[in-house]
Amino acid sequence: MTKKVLKICCYSWLNASRDKRELSACQELGMKAEVLAKGEGDECGHFSKLDGFDVFKVSTRPFPHLPVSVNRILSIGSFAIQAKKMNPDIISGHDMLGVFVGWLSNLMRTRKAILVYDSHEFELGRNTKRSKVQSWLVAHFERFLIKRCAFSIMVNDAIADEVQRIHQLPERPVVVRSTPNLWQIDAQECEKTRARILSSMKSPREVLIMYHGGVIPGRGVETLLEVVAKADFTCAFILGNGHEPYIQSLKSKAEALGISDRVAFHSAVSIDKLWKYVGAADIGMVTIPAVAKSYYYMLPNKFFENIQSETPVICSNYPAIEPIVKEYNIGLTCNPTDIDAIIACIKKMNENKSLYHTFKENLKHAKQQLCWENEKQILINAYMKFL
Repeated sequence: MTKKVLKICCYSWLNASRDKRELSACQELGMKAEVLAKGEGDECGHFSKLDGFDVFKVSTRPFPHLPVSVNRILSIGSFAIQAKKMNPDIISGHDMLGVFVGWLSNLMRTRKAILVYDSHEFELGRNTKRSKVQSWLVAHFERFLIKRCAFSIMVNDAIADEVQRIHQLPERPVVVRSTPNLWQIDAQECEKTRARILSSMKSPREVLIMYHGGVIPGRGVETLLEVVAKADFTCAFILGNGHEPYIQSLKSKAEALGISDRVAFHSAVSIDKLWKYVGAADIGMVTIPAVAKSYYYMLPNKFFENIQSETPVICSNYPAIEPIVKEYNIGLTCNPTDIDAIIACIKKMNENKSLYHTFKENLKHAKQQLCWENEKQILINAYMKFL
């Protein structure tokens, strides 16, 4: 009998690229994969086919006339009831909330689903304001749920070790990094995209540095603008979505720094086109400051997307990301809050052509190893124990 795995994502399913790769691995195992996700208006209450998966969307505001906080509580119940109706054999929670919904749905079932906690970041160190009491509650809640899961998934070794230590787990969580599929890039297409990016600037420079990802506070974008202002030989491309007021504040900062003629902003592009943009840059910037412990333990999608695009990186000198940069010799690391240190790294790459060429050549090897085709086997092995 075919097993069914249900991914519960209480947020938008549109950009859940990691979840989609994980479900594809489950399909390779012969499982039927379904999704329970957040929806709006007419898209709720029925299945639709999205990216090859049957997705059922539930409104997070089932009673618009009631306060938001009340709607959130009620929607959790709606998610749990629908999860029960879908009758899965395995429930994979996109995060702690997703696992909680799965656990609630199990309370209503005689045949319980196997629970999997798929944590996309270090939950206890998320970039959100929590009081000491709230932090204590989150820690105990996470421990409660982890101990009711067949296994947990973390995105890197540093987080897995910390979670095991904090919760005193007998078994270390499974580590499945957020690597993309192996990308086949076209250098000519990247050059065409580069030309378009530079033509969008009034005064482009010889070195194009890029930030891509969520354009939100705490990601080092302000520092990047200050780097461009101080390093006259650079220009910057910022690719991603964010709240318009914040993006406008960044544009105003660029104007105040006198660099708006060599900084370009662009909304996010689909994953199948991303390589053209990331591959157009000379340097990929993953200089995210440790404004939260989760960021200190970061190993984000954008890092691996730079690798797949064969773009040398400058990264924060943090415990999860720095060892990979050094092991494969694909870029440089530094203190992400030190503007002069970042500029020194850019200058080193720009002036030492032999070193830069070495990074480019090493990326061709690194991308063959740091891809989903290899990483998914870890996930497959974990699920095989329960099939």
